[in-house]
Amino acid sequence: MAVAKILFISDNLLNEGLGIMSLSSYVKAKGHAVDLTMLTDHPTTESVLAHIRASKPDLVGFSVMTPQVEAFRPLTAVIKEKLGLPIIWGGAHCMFMTEQVATYPGIDYICIGEGEEALLDVMDRLGSGRDCLDVAGLWSRREDGAWQKNPVGNLEPLDQYPPPDRELYYDRYPLLAGMGVKRFMTQRGCPYKCSYCFEPAMADMYDGKGKLVRRRSVDLVLEEIKATVTKYPTRQVHFSDDTFNLNKKWVHEFCSRYKQAIGLPFSCNISVQIIDEPLVAALKAAGCRGVVFGLETGVEETRMKTLSKPIPNATYLETCRLLRKYGIHYVSNIMFALPNETLEHAIESIKFNRELKPLGTKTCILKMYKGTKLADEALAKNWCEAEGEFTYKSRDVDGSHPHLENILWAGYLLVVIPGLIHFAKPILTSRWSRYFRWLILVQHIQDLILFNITPIQALVFFWKSRKTFLHGIAGRQDDDYQEQGRADDKKAA
Repeated sequence: MAVAKILFISDNLLNEGLGIMSLSSYVKAKGHAVDLTMLTDHPTTESVLAHIRASKPDLVGFSVMTPQVEAFRPLTAVIKEKLGLPIIWGGAHCMFMTEQVATYPGIDYICIGEGEEALLDVMDRLGSGRDCLDVAGLWSRREDGAWQKNPVGNLEPLDQYPPPDRELYYDRYPLLAGMGVKRFMTQRGCPYKCSYCFEPAMADMYDGKGKLVRRRSVDLVLEEIKATVTKYPTRQVHFSDDTFNLNKKWVHEFCSRYKQAIGLPFSCNISVQIIDEPLVAALKAAGCRGVVFGLETGVEETRMKTLSKPIPNATYLETCRLLRKYGIHYVSNIMFALPNETLEHAIESIKFNRELKPLGTKTCILKMYKGTKLADEALAKNWCEAEGEFTYKSRDVDGSHPHLENILWAGYLLVVIPGLIHFAKPILTSRWSRYFRWLILVQHIQDLILFNITPIQALVFFWKSRKTFLHGIAGRQDDDYQEQGRADDKKAA
């Protein structure tokens, strides 16, 4: 088998790409070569093309979240026009909006599911000069321009894959290597059916193809963490799993061994509906410093009916009581501009969030992605209107949406500053509020605490990534990078 080389192109340095690193380690283990470059490395498109020429790849790859399409789609067309190289797209956008992706010029292959086996098959065939028309989980463009559409293959056990290729990012970008928090994934798949999420569609696509929710063995997870923290400076471990506390038996075994094997503080995403006091105690004893959970809204009826998240407010209150009892920090994720949400509903949501007494809260404006259950329902019931190529936004039922955007900078402050909630309405509706957009940066204080990041590291990271951060302050605050970051480090169910 001849060696093939793929060059991955990513967009910014906010996080190392766990998906790209996982693909890289697998194809490298099978004898192929991998390169990586960031758009932030290149001031012009010509600079990107020069890097590609110097790298001499057989394949150019993009792992795409929907907000990245705006950058990656025109670049893909230019690469095809100027260099004529094979190009593959994968990632969440391709899984969920495959038909749209198939209309983009320049793309030869679309990976519609988990990528390891499909990408390896493509690279094996490119190395030996064979076509890719029958690769499972891959749409391939035929010579006549039509697409050969192959269904996904079977889901494989995660223990058969090597750990992510951290050298791909860390050796090229010392900023990431030097960050004190390192991210890990122990599982894939989500059993929940939240109406705003693409995971239910993923479950439908893989129906009959094997077990969707899979987890790596405790042994292999600990081996990966130990190898990483031995090689790279690490102050804290973060588990980016959708819901770390799935499978209590696994979590208890992990916690019983983590303290002795690793000994560093860690944080994770949890679901409040499947946690109890013995599990909270085990997390604390193992070194859990903080958790993140999805509240989504403080209005119980909206959460349970509109968002298909059947967790009552009482469950959140009890979970937070347990977390406080054991001294574990917690941060809530919450959305605004939900279907039929008024300003009063939004303030009610903030008030309930305050009752939970979190370390902080992460706020965003809801984007209903076309094809999700929520988007379909909202469209049928006239709850929404078109927002762009891929999303709908809720109809503004009381003229409050311009004010709800102010929650992106004020929401954190309204939750953590005692008494400020009494002034929520004048703060959110003030004509001067646009001059306070920079306060959105204040919410990163909770990140410093939760993830054990030193102020010096934070300042360096902010300076190196300042264009991405400041984009959301200078323009609309519900900017794409905030949405992308939340999706990459997926909020808990």
